[in-house]
Amino acid sequence: MLKGNVVRQTKLWLMPFMILVLCASQLGFAADLWEKGRHYKELPYPVKTEDPSKIEVLEVFWYGCPHCYEFNNDHLPEWEKQLAADVNFRLMPATFPGWVTHAKAFYAAEFLGVREEIHQFLFDKIVADPKKYKEVEDFKPLFTEKGVKSEEFDKVFAVSGFRKISKIDEAIKKAGDTVKSLRISGVPALIVNGKYKVGVRDAGSFENMIKITNFLINKERELAKK
Repeated sequence: MLKGNVVRQTKLWLMPFMILVLCASQLGFAADLWEKGRHYKELPYPVKTEDPSKIEVLEVFWYGCPHCYEFNNDHLPEWEKQLAADVNFRLMPATFPGWVTHAKAFYAAEFLGVREEIHQFLFDKIVADPKKYKEVEDFKPLFTEKGVKSEEFDKVFAVSGFRKISKIDEAIKKAGDTVKSLRISGVPALIVNGKYKVGVRDAGSFENMIKITNFLINKERELAKK
């Protein structure tokens, strides 16, 4: 009887240490599992983030991309719900040749203050027939359908200032420069804190993209503590 009590007490005493060992082994396993250069890329030069006080995750996407559409619908929503308060998730459209007009629709929605309401709607419409939306004017019916006045849509594309450039074109130029700095070659892509690039080709699946991104978020979080 005494021997049994000693064994139980020993197990209880060792339990916290076993939990610590298990957690440490799991972190080590994650570090071994997701290999830099193989499953994700480290950018040669960090890119400035929007809010330095938070860990930024930037998704680079294209409205006409079926893979981006699947990622947006089937994987991002649940992941976004679980993001901690110290993570800033934001979107940026890719500006490769043939994609710029679609990127302009994104920034039009942003500057008009309707991005959250219209983002999924634009995705649904554009991905179904990307070639249908070749010009800015092709998007106007989509915006007016969602309550944006025709003149408000036109105004956001109006040129102004000394350079005679619209704020949409300014945003497109900035996005294009960022795409080059991030060395984006395909979408969807996730950029973690301006330092790491995660793509489906390297990750192997959309599920792994999320797992690797979470791993890198934790990596940045731990680094900030030092």
